Amino acid sequence: MYYPILRGKLNELLAIRELSELGLKNFIPVIEPVKNDIKALCKTIEVLNKNGIVPYIIINPIIGDFKKSQTEFSELITKIENIEYTPLYSINEKTNLYNDFLKLNNFGLFIQKGIDKELIDFTKISRINFIQNDNSPQVKRLIHNKVVYEDFFKRQLRNADYPQESSFSALHSYYHEENNIGFGDYTITGDDFIEGGGPAYVVTVHASYIDSQRFDELFIRHYSSEDDGTPTNPGAKFKEALTKLISDFQSKKILFEETKGLQEFIFLYKIGHFPGLGQVKKNSIMHHIETINIYLESKD
Repeated sequence: MYYPILRGKLNELLAIRELSELGLKNFIPVIEPVKNDIKALCKTIEVLNKNGIVPYIIINPIIGDFKKSQTEFSELITKIENIEYTPLYSINEKTNLYNDFLKLNNFGLFIQKGIDKELIDFTKISRINFIQNDNSPQVKRLIHNKVVYEDFFKRQLRNADYPQESSFSALHSYYHEENNIGFGDYTITGDDFIEGGGPAYVVTVHASYIDSQRFDELFIRHYSSEDDGTPTNPGAKFKEALTKLISDFQSKKILFEETKGLQEFIFLYKIGHFPGLGQVKKNSIMHHIETINIYLESKD
């Protein structure tokens, strides 16, 4: 099972809403809320539930609007009725007590720091345990019902710094060999939380693909406009970057899966429309998640 990790930003929420309509068999999102206005998040959970998906929600987020309080979000979400989700308790550098959320009964752990003996004991009473993939094999063997995750996206400070292609991960091809029940990643957004984007001197479209000729590793192509030294005319820059992506797809130079996210890019290319950078990211997230799902379904 694939557990993409997303933040509660609107376009990330919209991405998983649309994906939930596709009937993907290997897709359960993990959401770390970042906005204290949780209407969009609750709407997303409703849509996921309607389509048979119960998401995992980190109930003590420490980023965005919740960075000053580890209890504010849980107090907000528990007031909402008629939504179904599994709470994840984040174990991070601010965690003082592991048993703060034992009253939840049915919960999972999202572990974001080193694992000690006390924490290993605590994982025995949780429903599911998300642990970082770089933990030692000795530690991994002691944890049951585990999902391994990592931030594989090689974020650059500037869009102009992205290479034509970067490696991402092959975890999707071997995660089950270590008795894991699933794996996760931060898609094409990365783990670093950024409140808002700056001016677009360069527009980059990220497009994921799995290369069967390179041991089924997943790579990301980075299609960037030329750097003209100004933040003006992002629409023209998007068209330039998108044209490069569509050219590679149509020529079959890169064997992208024809996902819903990619179909939306093709539609935008045909009508010559720039929908805004947020929707560009949404399409890339959708394409990444569906690409991995297509691979997993081919191995079922």
